[in-house]
Amino acid sequence: MRSHRLELVLAAILATGGVAGACSSQPEEPFDIAGGDTGVDKDSSVIGDADEDTQFNIDATPIDPDAAALAIEPVDKILDVTVGGTLPTIAYVAKASGTPVAVAWSIDRGELGKIDVSTGVFTPTGNLGGKATITATYGAKKATTTVTVRLKMTQNGETAAGDAGVGSGGAGGVGGEGPGGPIDATTKATFDEPPTADAKVKWLYPYDKTVWPRGLLAPLLQWDAATYSFDAVKITIKETAFEYTGTFAKTATPFIHHPIPQDVWKKLTYSNGGEPVTVELTFAAGGKVIGPIKESWIIAKGPLKGTVYYDSYGTKLAQNYCCTATGGKFGGATLAIKGGSTDPTLVAGGNGAEEKCRVCHSVSASGSTLITQWGNNYGKTGAFDLKAGYTETAMAPEDGRFTYGGLYPDGSMLFSNASPAGNATLTSALYAVPGGAAIAATGLPTNLRAALPSFSPDGKHLAFGFYDGPGADKKSLAALDFDAPAKAFSSLMTLHTPTVGTAVWSSWLPTSDGVIFEVETVNNGRDFAGTRSQCDSSATCSNVGTHGEIWWVDAKTKTATRLDKLNGLGHVPVGPNAHDGDSTLNYEPSVSPVVSGGYAWVVFVSRRMYGNVATINPYWSDPRFHDISKTPTTKKLWVAAIDLGAAPGTDPSHPAFYLPAQELLAGNSHGYWVVDPCKAEGTTCETGDECCGGFCQPGTDGKLTCTNKPPVCAAEYEKCEKDADCCGVGVGVKCLGGRCAESGPK
Repeated sequence: MRSHRLELVLAAILATGGVAGACSSQPEEPFDIAGGDTGVDKDSSVIGDADEDTQFNIDATPIDPDAAALAIEPVDKILDVTVGGTLPTIAYVAKASGTPVAVAWSIDRGELGKIDVSTGVFTPTGNLGGKATITATYGAKKATTTVTVRLKMTQNGETAAGDAGVGSGGAGGVGGEGPGGPIDATTKATFDEPPTADAKVKWLYPYDKTVWPRGLLAPLLQWDAATYSFDAVKITIKETAFEYTGTFAKTATPFIHHPIPQDVWKKLTYSNGGEPVTVELTFAAGGKVIGPIKESWIIAKGPLKGTVYYDSYGTKLAQNYCCTATGGKFGGATLAIKGGSTDPTLVAGGNGAEEKCRVCHSVSASGSTLITQWGNNYGKTGAFDLKAGYTETAMAPEDGRFTYGGLYPDGSMLFSNASPAGNATLTSALYAVPGGAAIAATGLPTNLRAALPSFSPDGKHLAFGFYDGPGADKKSLAALDFDAPAKAFSSLMTLHTPTVGTAVWSSWLPTSDGVIFEVETVNNGRDFAGTRSQCDSSATCSNVGTHGEIWWVDAKTKTATRLDKLNGLGHVPVGPNAHDGDSTLNYEPSVSPVVSGGYAWVVFVSRRMYGNVATINPYWSDPRFHDISKTPTTKKLWVAAIDLGAAPGTDPSHPAFYLPAQELLAGNSHGYWVVDPCKAEGTTCETGDECCGGFCQPGTDGKLTCTNKPPVCAAEYEKCEKDADCCGVGVGVKCLGGRCAESGPK
């Protein structure tokens, strides 16, 4: 975290009585599933070196810096900044015992502004709003004050309207037509009239009370226009340090959705200090103003970290399966959503025959290893080295025993899935990856058949569906403890037995003390732990399919609770085309192993409507039976924030959001959320989770590089063993899942 590294720099300054080449700390950077510039000045969290930081005030009277009282003038100022306007400034003066003195100036949020080297004037960047701390250091003394930048922005249309940059992820990675153009004077005057409320005009997406991370593509705002033909929309956004008003002409007829411009979204998310965001839409229709409709959101003070690897049927990135409903080939492959693009990338699979189809996969939490099955022989498994250009190694034997196996966090071992979703004729066992050789292990129950197993991020626990073995009932969620050095399992326990349905697809929280899992409430009679309909090829029964709900269980108390807010109970819109029970169409959860912004994050599959963009029958997703090449299927990946440290029996989830950058015209499922493959020592980095050694610290050249040498205290996302290892331990930072992280939202 910026502030934690800054404290170390200031400590060095205090020890020397001044500034001597203090290293610039890096501001918080997102993994940025959205990609692109965050608007953050990476080199200005601590402003420069001695020549840049120090204001030399003329003072003829010697003052003992260690004895003098130090103060900054003015105190706790607020600056109102208009985007594109003239930047206001603040002239700071430091006084010791009332006399101006030369000090070392620093700021903990250089992305908000900097102090002039010769005048002591603070100038905001005009890019972001928020509160920063200004520090003056004089000998062993220091004084601080705050500066709050309140950013205001107005916009009439997008300059690049009509150029949405449409790729496989849809316009802006979220669908729609991109931003609209400017409104004319007549329409602008219409928005000055008093609005008329109409309860039939309402939000469809996003959901009220959604928690958003930083570094994400801007969402597509979607609404039910009722019977109106809207000509334009006014978007009003308010939070403590940022206020925005944008007006846009319609982008299509009917006009039913519009994005928040990406640059506005960055300003919004990085200006937020943890307070609620109010979003309001009003509409112009035939000379009248309709609305407003309002929502409130929360912005987490952290980016989404890592990569999501997922299955895609109907992907345009590979052609290997025959045949579509219209007679052509389609693609079955494993894709990845990473930063730097609005579209996914191909990881496993390619063009050619069905042997190039790769979809049924598992991924290690370290992001090092992916295993997946061959499309022409589901018993054959390939292990992909994600650190070395996706190199594939065939595993043996080729009998399906590795299908959907639970990979150990470092990717070196696999615990096999012995269920109808894999090879149910064998018992579960431990195997080496990538070769596939059996590993001798002790403590396994006799004849254990574990369904869809998963290791905890710390590698000390294994969760699975209790398909067979002592006490098994083919429906409960169970767990074992695991000692990796000894290859010893122990303490078989049942975590939860559903009253209805079967527990499948488990994933541990990053704290390794709870499990997110699916309860399959209705089975299609065809698949174990699937998501499909009973008979995809028939329109008369295509809505008779698997239903699922996402739950969580506290591993200590074995108290299980349905995640109603994640599932969408009470706020997911009801629609036509069999979308009358979308809160029961949620499957295959996978939790990120990294805590970010004080939350855990879970990606899952849902067949719910995506606003008014994807609305067809929830089970129309198989390109062999339904043409999804022009009309988006609803089978998509969604993400929800999970509160850390929730009391057993409570719902710690929040309403979910659509994961940007996934292919819009494809059926997407089975997302695995993992960290990126780690970087070697000496490699440039932004945060410690990127590094094999666990730490990202300034090198001799001042640049952040990977190292295995622990610093005085570990910053956010860096490796730890206990809370005391972390910077900021006294202000809510803890060692969670082996990494320092905010223990709750700020």
